[in-house]
Amino acid sequence: MTTPYINHFRPIYELRAAAFWLAAIVLLPLSGMPYSWVFGLVALAFLAVRSFQIWRALKFRMAISTKWLTTLPIPRLLQIQQRMKEEANSMYLGIGFEWTQKHCQIAHDILRMPTTDIPGLPKWLNRTKTGRKIEEAIESVFAPKDSVRDRMPQGASWIHGLEPKKALVPFHYKSMGGHTAVGGTTGSGKTRTYEVISTQVIHLGDVLINVDPKNDKDWKLRAEREAARTGRKFLYFNQAKPSESVRLEPLDSWSQPSEIPSRIAQLMEEGPFRDFAYLFISRSVNGELYIGDKPNLRSILKYAQSGIATLLEKALRRFFAENRLTDWEQQVATETTRQGQRNNAATLVDGMIALYNARFASQERGHEAIDGLIATHTHDREHYMRIIASALPLLQMLATGETGLMLAPKVDDFDDEREVWTIEKVIRQKAILHIGLDSLSNSIVAKAIASTLLADVSAVCGSIYNFYETPPDVVLIIDEVAEAINEQVIQILNKGRGAGFKAFVAFQTRADLEAKLGNAAKMLQVLGNLNNQIILRLEDTDTAQWFSDKVGETAIRNITITGSTSTGTEAHIGEFTGGVSRSLQLEKAPLIPTRLIHSLPNLQYFMRISGAAVYQGRIPILQG
Repeated sequence: MTTPYINHFRPIYELRAAAFWLAAIVLLPLSGMPYSWVFGLVALAFLAVRSFQIWRALKFRMAISTKWLTTLPIPRLLQIQQRMKEEANSMYLGIGFEWTQKHCQIAHDILRMPTTDIPGLPKWLNRTKTGRKIEEAIESVFAPKDSVRDRMPQGASWIHGLEPKKALVPFHYKSMGGHTAVGGTTGSGKTRTYEVISTQVIHLGDVLINVDPKNDKDWKLRAEREAARTGRKFLYFNQAKPSESVRLEPLDSWSQPSEIPSRIAQLMEEGPFRDFAYLFISRSVNGELYIGDKPNLRSILKYAQSGIATLLEKALRRFFAENRLTDWEQQVATETTRQGQRNNAATLVDGMIALYNARFASQERGHEAIDGLIATHTHDREHYMRIIASALPLLQMLATGETGLMLAPKVDDFDDEREVWTIEKVIRQKAILHIGLDSLSNSIVAKAIASTLLADVSAVCGSIYNFYETPPDVVLIIDEVAEAINEQVIQILNKGRGAGFKAFVAFQTRADLEAKLGNAAKMLQVLGNLNNQIILRLEDTDTAQWFSDKVGETAIRNITITGSTSTGTEAHIGEFTGGVSRSLQLEKAPLIPTRLIHSLPNLQYFMRISGAAVYQGRIPILQG
């Protein structure tokens, strides 16, 4: 059902009526009319009505012609959050209003007008110093609460002014479990949005994990400051600033050993070389686990580069001991002497393999981890190096230098006082983890680190889903998700809700996701799992159209005015006939046209909650 059509851009005829009633109030006492005071009171009542109508019209016109920014001190934000949490179990997301057919109607009326026809203060006020002071005084009267004028405005100011009655925009915690897409071009206000969300999450007591490929300083400082206010642990990881960073072990959490090689292989391009690299890495990981070692990036790189002979020897020694073969060394030495070979390390391993095959493998009494190591050891060395070469550059980036010390900490390095954390430990201790990545100067390494760490988040998510009776509340914010998207992130979006995860993923265009994932079907799979959308200004028409289609259509009213005049040949020269007709027609239109999405000022957004309302709002600038 549509609202009645109102022409908000007609001249303010009420000004004439107000002037008349004001004159009546002044003149009636001077007229000598009996009971003039009664007529004066009537005139005063009509003046009050007309004044209110004038005020409402001026307020609407000032709202659509002036750009404002909202400022909000942290104590005030926390008061608002507490009230909204208690009253509606929701998060605060700025001030705004529910976007309905009424606002769509006004927007379409404005879009059909030349921009010079949008009413506001007279243009001549800006031409003189006195005029500018008058303009500022008028604006201050109509200024929203906790707002300052935007001195460097972008976008169309009238979008946020279409509803004079603003309210607090709620984002219900129940809806957040469906995960949220945050879309916006560079400089549109995504970082400020993250600050508002992060601040409330930290004070609410939930676990917060931020992944910031651009390493935005303001976002990091905001999270650190709020963590200090609440007395919670703040952890900062940045491979470009090792002295300020904690150390993380991304291969620490897993349910099955196959997850470890999968996380490394998924960083490589699809193809047979990735499959072979997965196979060889899986064999070395199984071997390490068999002998009781803890696989990490450094050990995997070591065995990939230099071969697994030493690992195989340790595994066979353990296997022989477990199977009570106490004289294996004597049997191997006798066999090598009989064959006239020198008793070096390579010959020792070959002799151990021969003994293992003869006494155990041939009788199906072997061990699958050792079988895999033997298959790798006996594989053609030249062919093995060609296959593993595709994984070596990646492992070199992650497991060497300062990055290697941060992602694969040495357990015996007692001089390194930086804390060692895992994602599971972060969640268990309800800490705040801010991952800053140096994607601007070292994008390849940054993408690999982000993908590896998010794979660990996915593993912990799966573990919580499977084994926790009461899952913790975890908020995961990923900026520029195209830099870090992988299969594990898709799994978080698919199944994270059951593990208590609430994800916010940001992107600038849908094309970024499609390019990273390789096809449109994968992109749609990701977007299909983001049930809520917060869309700031977009430059990409395809992404804006996607959101406009999500919101849907409505009916707007279009007035058509036609006029005609005519005269007959037999009529007097001054005689003519004429007519004017007005018709009101309904037509379908997008509830949010793409032009509005392209024209949003900084910090303003449209938000669609899955299965619920559509809002237009403005993100505040936090102070303190």
